Amino acid sequence: MTEQEKELWKAFQNGSKDAFEEILRIFYRPMFDYGFKFQKDHDQLSDDIHDLFLSIWDRRAFLTPTANLKLYLFSALRNQIFRTKKRLPFVQELPGEDDDHLFQETDYAETKILRNEATDEQLSRISCVMLKLTKRQQEILHLRFFENLSNAQIADVLNISEPSVYNLLSISLKLFRNYWNVYFNILPFFLFFHKLLIISKLW
Repeated sequence: MTEQEKELWKAFQNGSKDAFEEILRIFYRPMFDYGFKFQKDHDQLSDDIHDLFLSIWDRRAFLTPTANLKLYLFSALRNQIFRTKKRLPFVQELPGEDDDHLFQETDYAETKILRNEATDEQLSRISCVMLKLTKRQQEILHLRFFENLSNAQIADVLNISEPSVYNLLSISLKLFRNYWNVYFNILPFFLFFHKLLIISKLW
């Protein structure tokens, strides 16, 4: 956790509403993007994030220090979404009319440029590989290469063992390598094509 986040968390636990609002401002967007993988109803997802932050505010004095604020919030949101689904099992999940609004304007420009540089064949190949992955594998790829979490941190978010994360990640990367029949620096590859998949609505 950065020094800024440490100071914000400390001030938040001491009852600072300014710190609370700053934490919400910093993490709302990445939390929404992550939560959208589990809850496609935009309004319900916003409610889940709102309810989570209210709960955290109410319990602020009893919360223990955290080494990674982003990791803590992701894990808490994941649990919040699943609790809501159990409580409201008949809430229908519908994709929004335009999922592109999940990204800021700077993301629009970047993804459109990247898409212009990719061929239809490349997009088709990536789509085929993604469809072969389980939801858990897709989530691990997102957390590892888009959120830059370590295997240990991913294990904490998903509540699974670190060896399980390693095995699922290895299987996923092997599938990509076999399908493309080429070895490359995998990190830039996923950062590059993750956004392509979203903007192309292939994932």
